Amino acid sequence: MSEKDSHPLRNGVIATVVGGVILSAIPPVRVFVSKIFGWIWSVIVWIWEALVSSYSIPGWVLITVSLLAVIGAISIYIAVRPSKEPENKKYTEDFIYGVKWRWSWLGDKISSLWCYCPVCDAHLVHDDSSCRSRRSNVQKTDFICEHCGNQVKASIDGGNLDYAVGAVEREIYRKIRTNEHASAKS
Repeated sequence: MSEKDSHPLRNGVIATVVGGVILSAIPPVRVFVSKIFGWIWSVIVWIWEALVSSYSIPGWVLITVSLLAVIGAISIYIAVRPSKEPENKKYTEDFIYGVKWRWSWLGDKISSLWCYCPVCDAHLVHDDSSCRSRRSNVQKTDFICEHCGNQVKASIDGGNLDYAVGAVEREIYRKIRTNEHASAKS
């Protein structure tokens, strides 16, 4: 156990004394704090008087209805106000590695990332068989368009499908950080 944690009571007393010295040494702060406490006390007294006063409706009902009305007004304001969505949430497609990639945002994370043929906009299939072969020196993932006659539309070196999709994600995040996505939007 460290020296700092060995005497919590001593440390609490020291912190309280130091705080008291600071508050007593600065008169404007002391006056401000006393005014705040005075205001809080007057609100408590007003609420108590409102609760025990005689109305055609009991005071506690009026206060409860007032509080519910304020909560309702705040809820309506929060629901109706326009939310400012970050600019990068509109960035949902780009040409990366020679093909069109599309995705959606789930919070701050990229979701449903996949590539499409730049010619016919078909969903591309992948071939990462070179990553499973011991005879191949080059590990890569090819993206193939079945609609365009099984042509390889993109090839990402370095690993299997997970690596390739991760490389595209990293490129998207890099473009957002460097603000290149603003010029790449469709």
